[in-house]
Amino acid sequence: MNIQNVTCEFTHHPISLDCWHPRISWEIEAQENNIFQASYQIIVRDESGNLMWDSGVRNSSDSTGIPYEGTELKSASVYTYKISVRTNTGETAESGEHAFETAFFDLSGWKARWIEPDPLPQLSVNPLLTARQEWETSLAAMMRGEPVEMKLEGDILDGLPLEPYDPAVRLRHTFVSASPAVKARLYVTAHGMYEVKINGKPVTDSLLNPGFTTYDKRLKYQVYNVDSLICPGQNAIAATVADGWYKGKIAIGRGCEYGEVPGLLLQLELTGPDGTQQIVTSGEGWKYSFDGPVRTADLFLGEVFDARMDDGDPSLSGYDDSAWKTAQVKSSPDKTLEAQASPLARVFKEVPAREILTAPNGDTIIDFGQNLAGVIRVQVHEPTGTEITFEHGEQLDKDGNYFYCFSGTNKEQKDTYICGEAEYETFEPHFTYHGFRYVRVTGGTDWKKEDFTALAVSTDNEVTGTFCCSNEQINQLQSNIYWSQRSNNITIPTDCPTREKAGWTGDVFVYGATALFNQDMTAFYEDWLKSIRAEQMENGHILGTVPQIKNYVQQAYAGSLGWGDVIMTLPIQLYELRGNKDALAANYEAMGKWMEAMVQAADELPMPSNTISAPTVDTPAAGRSLENQHYLINSGFHFGDWIIPSVVNEQGFTDGPASAFLTMNYVGSSLLAADADMYAEISELLGHKKNAKKYRAYAARVRQAFEEEYVSPDGRLGQEMQGNYILALKHHMVSAEKEPLLAARLDELVAANRFRLDTGFMSTPHLLDILCEYGYQDTAWKVLLQTECPSWLYEIRQGATTIWENWDAVRPDGELAGCSFNHYAFGCVGDFLYRRVLGLQNAGIAYDRILISPEYGCPFEWAEGSYHCPHGTIKLKWEKDGDKVLVTGSIPANTSAGLKLPDGTLKELGNGKFKVAAPL
Repeated sequence: MNIQNVTCEFTHHPISLDCWHPRISWEIEAQENNIFQASYQIIVRDESGNLMWDSGVRNSSDSTGIPYEGTELKSASVYTYKISVRTNTGETAESGEHAFETAFFDLSGWKARWIEPDPLPQLSVNPLLTARQEWETSLAAMMRGEPVEMKLEGDILDGLPLEPYDPAVRLRHTFVSASPAVKARLYVTAHGMYEVKINGKPVTDSLLNPGFTTYDKRLKYQVYNVDSLICPGQNAIAATVADGWYKGKIAIGRGCEYGEVPGLLLQLELTGPDGTQQIVTSGEGWKYSFDGPVRTADLFLGEVFDARMDDGDPSLSGYDDSAWKTAQVKSSPDKTLEAQASPLARVFKEVPAREILTAPNGDTIIDFGQNLAGVIRVQVHEPTGTEITFEHGEQLDKDGNYFYCFSGTNKEQKDTYICGEAEYETFEPHFTYHGFRYVRVTGGTDWKKEDFTALAVSTDNEVTGTFCCSNEQINQLQSNIYWSQRSNNITIPTDCPTREKAGWTGDVFVYGATALFNQDMTAFYEDWLKSIRAEQMENGHILGTVPQIKNYVQQAYAGSLGWGDVIMTLPIQLYELRGNKDALAANYEAMGKWMEAMVQAADELPMPSNTISAPTVDTPAAGRSLENQHYLINSGFHFGDWIIPSVVNEQGFTDGPASAFLTMNYVGSSLLAADADMYAEISELLGHKKNAKKYRAYAARVRQAFEEEYVSPDGRLGQEMQGNYILALKHHMVSAEKEPLLAARLDELVAANRFRLDTGFMSTPHLLDILCEYGYQDTAWKVLLQTECPSWLYEIRQGATTIWENWDAVRPDGELAGCSFNHYAFGCVGDFLYRRVLGLQNAGIAYDRILISPEYGCPFEWAEGSYHCPHGTIKLKWEKDGDKVLVTGSIPANTSAGLKLPDGTLKELGNGKFKVAAPL
């Protein structure tokens, strides 16, 4: 027996903690079966070996998120800790020595000042217009013989952008280290996106730092161990700061949402052999230049790199910076600063080019065979001054030509390289990322596929889940889900890596359970929830996108049920699936504000001008029960069952807004009841009994109103959409007697639609589960295995390698929709694959109790998978053999499992390895 996978704040050996009570976790690895932890002890010491905390022997099986409760920790300090456990058999084990390091608990640790370059000259016109300033003018004209007056406005004037694309700024400094450093830590952040090198070597292999937050409320700094980069004597440090989210274009909005001038905040702390400390900070003595090779760098528009302007490495002490200017020293850091607590973004896979295509129109296109988010690395061998452009797209059109489906601003996804003097050069953008499978290359000749590699980028969340089965199309579906998840977790959870790169809350609401199977998202989601809380509106509404994109999504869209509810669903998923009860307490106040806001939203009766007038919508009948209307969602805006396949626009493509207006009454009211139940459950867990009682009663009243207003005596809904039935059943919106009637009607609707999907964001996660729960498993399998549009496997037939935003992104005739081809939301079916097909179900908290319950009647011969839960790795395989099934696997120590057999009986497995054969 041994102790393994020891973490602090859900991270191995963190060096940037700024929390007073860091949480320690571990797993027990045992060779024997039925091993349980009986007690544990944690001992923490400081760098000098002084005891900071001895937990004492605690008779407990807890091993996840144990908070430090010792002497107050100090900033910028190293602490070591050991864990010892005793099991139910009396055996003991002790971990090796592990460490965590603190960052700065308050601003007193910061000696650095912000530094900036002088602002670049701005374009001005007449001089009424200046950079980053929209213009407008009036125009009188004749239209159809009638005089009209119009107003023209924009941020382009005579072909020139009033919001210019600036080059990245380089900043550097030299310093002398009097002696070798036994410890060197770099604390750094930027207004913009930064990279730092010391003595010619990068300080990290992570990318896109400091990540995306609402910088006027939260700005994260990163801490790097640079022990090996410091040398005695002369040293140099240099940073390149590009626009990033701070200054660059964001989604379809304008740039400079947080500021117009890039900045750097940096503090290097060196500890010598005798304990003396030297601090190097951004401030006086730093120099800057805009004359480097990165001519522009934008997350959406791409990067322009002119190798002719590469004048050497500024992070080398011998670099000539005589032409550089003195940086401006600005303010000291403020309270918006906080240490990085979640994993950083990195390249997680290199994907070689599959082939080079010559399109029918003559274009040269590189096919990487996989849709992904990231950049390319290309080997260039062209004459000096040759300009080569690389345009990134997800799909080819039906004729095989390059296709980019997004029009409008900020959509180019184009990188440009201008060749320098070297015979062979390598181009790899550092300050942008794109969503793509295909790259159109313009310029250059004699390309070979070996010249191109795609670098797939994602936040470095641990991969925890694997799944495969006897159906290769389902395996490809699981792969598509995984790649969409990796593509859309880049410093924040995003909707897509192309059009928006925005933190849509509704996408996580529907996909969170699947995400937590595929990867350990604990620290990543905790960090994002901080941003959600920071941006919650005064009236309790949660924004549709977090961080908020100010020039993009109106606040009128805040407060939508199914989107803002993520403030409750995500913390409870972190608790139930990963054992993180702190997530409930940290977000409880925000949950309460959200619930109060939704109760108020239901209480407001619709004004006549707000009444949905479409004849297909069943609106509450005025006069049936005015009192019931105060418990239903019938006013304001909610996204409803977003993107229902049968709700289409004039061009025949799915229409999201129309889906919203059709369904938000039913969907919103169902989610209101679910939210009230959830808040009552969380209140009970946290000891808030009064709130628990209040919201249980409220949920019951919402259900009463729903059934009285929307459900006929024979179990029909006034608006017969599949999603309305699914959510009514999922959230028990009708009496138990009527539920079978609704389920039967749902089955009829699905069959009438030829077992194709007709569900949107809110209902798709629950469709197959609801069909199985009410005895319609055959229907569920027909839906899952459907290959006609709209369906999951239709995308596979069309060659998809990620999940699409719209089911009809590629029509059967090859026509392409203007949507994303890398959107994980409808990949929510992955949760069903793990739980129902593989049969791996959480029956306790964080899988301390496991139920293995496959759907043995599924049309697969076998399924196999694993899940690294907080206690260790669960391995599971089942395989049919004639009229029998063989189930094998292993259960981690300190948990217990039960296996549901085909005849419905439960066989206890305990933990350890198992092998069970049973008749089907």
